[in-house]
Amino acid sequence: MDKDLMLRTSGLTKTFGSLTAVDSIALEVERGSIHGFVGPNGAGKTTTMKMLVGALRPTRGEGWIDGNSIGALAAKALIGYSPEHAVLYEDMTATDYLVYMAAVCGVDEGVARSRAANLLEWMDLTAAADRRAGGFSAGMRQRLGLAQALIHEPDLLILDEPTANMDPTGRMSILDLLRQLSSERGATILLSSHILSELEQVADSITMIYNGKIVVQGGIDEVRNQFAENQYLVKTSRNELILPILEGSGLVREAWEEEDGFIHLVGEDGPALRRRILDAVVECDADLQHLSREYVSLESVYRRTIGL
Repeated sequence: MDKDLMLRTSGLTKTFGSLTAVDSIALEVERGSIHGFVGPNGAGKTTTMKMLVGALRPTRGEGWIDGNSIGALAAKALIGYSPEHAVLYEDMTATDYLVYMAAVCGVDEGVARSRAANLLEWMDLTAAADRRAGGFSAGMRQRLGLAQALIHEPDLLILDEPTANMDPTGRMSILDLLRQLSSERGATILLSSHILSELEQVADSITMIYNGKIVVQGGIDEVRNQFAENQYLVKTSRNELILPILEGSGLVREAWEEEDGFIHLVGEDGPALRRRILDAVVECDADLQHLSREYVSLESVYRRTIGL
């Protein structure tokens, strides 16, 4: 296994009877990076994560965590896992729950209590340290679930919707925490989230899946640039003439004009579309006021790829 990779899978597949939930997934997550894992509900994200942590056995394929086969004890020892819906011991206090989970991972009690206090402060749960988890709100439960994933200081964090049920302030604090874990502690993070605008702020790379298959994969900038090659922002002095020409050129898949006079164009062949824009400006004796590749967000990539 490449020493720069913390996580790699090859042909990872999971079937349930006639349903293929995950279909030959090939993931590569660099050590110390934050990797976004994106897809609609039912795409196979959670099933993939459960195979990675050893909670489900793959039907076919393989995976390695720092060179250890997924599901092996050596691999599990490197993982901190926070599911979308945290499963807590309702009668335990927040502190006792974290200390117990640390003991399961072989952490000394004295060390565990110190870490628990620090994590509860980090998660803004200090005031609830001695309260039973059964009385926690959804957001508090989510933060406590993330704290338990961190209590044994794992090398790899696998987080399924870690900011679900949180208000904007809580979500931003968690994102800041993840940045710190990656940059200062060298933790590797596989992060599933539906909030693409937030994921875009922290992820170094991304995998999008749909119907159990990978549809987009690569570094964040690489993916955005790939889609920006075919997406242009145009403004001319004679939009009313040029827009119909471009729409009828056979090179445009989507086109619309904003109130500010900018035309958005999405095509299949970027260079050919750019040439046709310039030709249309000459044909219409128009002034070209703006022509550039349009900034492409992850949400735009998602919509254009998955169409949901």
